[in-house]
Amino acid sequence: MKPFFSIMLMVFLTIGETYCQKSPIAYGKVPIEDLKMTAYEPDTTAPAVVLCDYGWFNRENFQFTRLLRIKILRKEGFTFADKKYLTMSKPLIRATTYNLDGEEIVKEKLAGSSIFTKQLSSDLFETSFALPNTKVGSVIDIEFTFPGLPYTWDFQWVIPVRHSELILQYSEYIDLSRNFFGYIPLTVNEPDRWVAINVPAFKPEPYMDSPQNYTTKFEIELRRITFPGYIKEFNTTWENINDILLLNTSFPSNATSSLCLTSIVKDLEGSGKEGEDLLRDAFEAVKKIKYNGEDRLLISEGGLCSKVKLGAGNSAEVNTVLIQVLKRLGFKTFPVVLSTRDNGSLSQFAPSLVKLNYVIVAIPDNNNGYRLLDATEEYLPCTLIPDRCINGNGRLVSDYQSQWIPLVSNGKDEKTTTYDLAFEDDMTMSGTITVDAVDYAAYDIRKAYANFNSKDEYARSVEKANPGLTITEISTSGIEDLYAPLQIQYKVILDGVATQIDNDIYLTPMLFEAITENPFAVTERIYPVSFSRKVDRKVNLKLALKEGMTPEIAPASSSGKTRNSSVTYNYDVTEESDSIEVNYSFSINSLTITQDQYKEMREVYNQIVKKHSEPLIIKAL
Repeated sequence: MKPFFSIMLMVFLTIGETYCQKSPIAYGKVPIEDLKMTAYEPDTTAPAVVLCDYGWFNRENFQFTRLLRIKILRKEGFTFADKKYLTMSKPLIRATTYNLDGEEIVKEKLAGSSIFTKQLSSDLFETSFALPNTKVGSVIDIEFTFPGLPYTWDFQWVIPVRHSELILQYSEYIDLSRNFFGYIPLTVNEPDRWVAINVPAFKPEPYMDSPQNYTTKFEIELRRITFPGYIKEFNTTWENINDILLLNTSFPSNATSSLCLTSIVKDLEGSGKEGEDLLRDAFEAVKKIKYNGEDRLLISEGGLCSKVKLGAGNSAEVNTVLIQVLKRLGFKTFPVVLSTRDNGSLSQFAPSLVKLNYVIVAIPDNNNGYRLLDATEEYLPCTLIPDRCINGNGRLVSDYQSQWIPLVSNGKDEKTTTYDLAFEDDMTMSGTITVDAVDYAAYDIRKAYANFNSKDEYARSVEKANPGLTITEISTSGIEDLYAPLQIQYKVILDGVATQIDNDIYLTPMLFEAITENPFAVTERIYPVSFSRKVDRKVNLKLALKEGMTPEIAPASSSGKTRNSSVTYNYDVTEESDSIEVNYSFSINSLTITQDQYKEMREVYNQIVKKHSEPLIIKAL
């Protein structure tokens, strides 16, 4: 146990009174009714249900105890028996799986050797384990005990919660903050006790940011502990968190300059490049250290050079290398700490060190602002940051100018698809399809393309995704160069896309780009719509008609938008005697669509789906 918590235990054993509140469950005492349960009546579709989640903080010994009991109802619920838990200090854990064999209760305890705890920072531990012999019908019991407080208390999960209860005994020696989030009211809301009963499962909506921003929960921060002769400050302000990070030798700005990077720096210095060209080369050189998929705020044990030698590291390690290389090349750099999209947003009014799980790099730009860099994504240029980082605001860490930084990217998801086709005698169409992509759209294509061994193999995957398409030839440009526009051109034959009935030929002009379903089907929206990218899409069709063909009925031109043009589209059809042209554009210009704008956006999508389904009718004489 760490010295701080040892002190706390000795102190708190001498103070306080016993708090009397009957526990809703006892570890190891599982009612037979819960073992026999085959479905949870309030939500019969649930794969599992939290039967009880009970936690209490004992001010007498500064210990927090949590009892968690979960019923597995379907195979999809097995994931709840194999989870990771974050705590303020290393926990003591005991856990048991209960099953029914006829009328006999069979117990199997979790072995200590199956519990794995990793220290992520001075006051953050990650513990993982998988309960043994878990099957449909199992009940799992888990007890955690550790010095300190929980960082969060979730009253609502993605599965139903029958009973959730938190008790935090008041102590004049402890100052803490509780920030309540969510839409579900609590059943009991007392000064030191909170209870939620029969909480429905959280239901994610399409295009939302992290459920962590909306589930009903407390986020808890220990601010200060004071008693005669002793004061310890925790995370009272964001400036205080800035100072804590600046003192941490595992934080990127303070990591010791690594000799193992000298050869990288010398090669870059010897290139003779400077400015943007040097920045790009440095960025690409750092990406040779592959991101291992772990989002972290700090460098892990073993030091930076071990990760450089291995050729892989977590997000903090990759971006620490970027900071050090750029600094040694003369660039002014700052770490920017943030919470990733799946981890929830940071609050400017509720400082939280534990909420931070990622770090990127900022360098001053020419407009008195900052340019953000993240070297974790192989196919992303230095002009863009990953989607997971676009999440409100991050915090620039500095000993003299700590401040909030908008986590935005100037790039868009921009793609233009151009069809240049002509009818053949057998009613197929032949010609070319050209895809031009920049920024995030180019990134998506490059990342997908890298999964195939050749252009032809990639072409076959495109055919499989688009029935009726045959690609006879494929050419590419800009696939390897992340800083060039990307273009893929296909020579194609389209078969079965046009339908002839008597002398009429029916064709939907959007072809493989048609939006056939509205992703916002429900009439009411509970949570805001959140996009990680602005979007520009264009589809251009030029269709040459054979002799004897004439346009008979074409979809009418149309356009639509929400207020402030957050979402817009335009659909235009031009008919000539021997050809038809269709030009479609669609834009998402705002990353957040509030609930009061939802109906407008939904209606725009309804118009698009309807317009894309309208056929072009050609008369064949």
